[in-house]
Amino acid sequence: MASNEYQGGFSLSMSFRGRPLRRRSQVVSMEHGHEQELHELDLFHSHVADRLLSLLPPDSPKHSLDKPPSPLLSLAFLSKLLDTLLAVEAEFRPLLPLLGCGPPAAASAASRPVADLLDRAVKSLDLCNAVSLSLHSLRHWLRHAQIAASALLSPRLHLLRARRALFKLLPFDATAGIRTEGAGSFGRRETNSRFLSWSMSRNCSAHLAAPRGGDGGAGELAAAVYTMSAVLVFAMWALGAALPCQERGGPPVAPPRQLPWAAAMVALQERIAEEWRRRDRKAAGMLAELLEVERCGKVLIQVVEEASGARAGGGEGGTSLERERAEEVAERAAELAEACRRLEEGLGPLERQVREVFHRVVGSRAEVLRCLDQRARSAIAPCPIVS
Repeated sequence: MASNEYQGGFSLSMSFRGRPLRRRSQVVSMEHGHEQELHELDLFHSHVADRLLSLLPPDSPKHSLDKPPSPLLSLAFLSKLLDTLLAVEAEFRPLLPLLGCGPPAAASAASRPVADLLDRAVKSLDLCNAVSLSLHSLRHWLRHAQIAASALLSPRLHLLRARRALFKLLPFDATAGIRTEGAGSFGRRETNSRFLSWSMSRNCSAHLAAPRGGDGGAGELAAAVYTMSAVLVFAMWALGAALPCQERGGPPVAPPRQLPWAAAMVALQERIAEEWRRRDRKAAGMLAELLEVERCGKVLIQVVEEASGARAGGGEGGTSLERERAEEVAERAAELAEACRRLEEGLGPLERQVREVFHRVVGSRAEVLRCLDQRARSAIAPCPIVS
């Protein structure tokens, strides 16, 4: 990865930073201008490939069946993925004037990819809004886990309060023998992780069609537009897989093999699809930190149920058994508290990144429409190749 990688702000690669696409004071020949455009487009694809490669996990794909690879969909991965999306968008914007002043053949070849990009941008905005709502709901869901851990880590165990919180945290699990309905004042769950689900349009994750090549390099601009759409669609698909979502389609991008970034994106999609196949069907999402909170909660509720049952037995035996389990309860509660801490610390930064993506997609889409309008206005008079 180059040292000038996007680091949370609006920055461009060295190839674009600090200069316009063409200098206004310089008139270049058509041949030289075309070569420069091809160079910039090739450089754009190369940078996308580098950034996607940096997202691939370091562990080998040849892992043991008994020990699957570490989860890819974590808060750290999503943060890096959204940084990559923002960086690609930043390098894509200087190429947009080609839509307004580029060769007619190139603009014609890019017409379908441009329409796809505009459509996926709108759907991505909807998904960003849904993700923001999901993250907001996730904070309320997480609060139940924090209450349970706090109640069990206090000097005096509050088992009843912990049970109430855990029953709101976790969905019903018949295999664990946990009865969350018809069990007194805390039997009926008001909320659980399933209520965090939001519906994602199938069109948002539908397969993205690759552009057809053109003669004389006319397909280069179309490929760049397609690349921007592919990165956007992949990022939204990964967000939809990591966070609670009712509908998840298959990998949405099948890029042509000749594109430099194709192998990296295919590998990332296969890794996420593999995690989806291995996931717990009752889990709210595939985010590693979210699954860890659920796992710790399931373990803790079994320990709490056993301790509560022993205590309900009454007499000296129940009190003695509670003391024997106190250390185990405290240990499991501490694990849950730590899992909650890791999840909560990552929610704020992720929310800010999702908002940044939303605003950048809005601006990029507006710029595409402006360039298309410029081409329409200059259809009669040729557009000078200046900047």
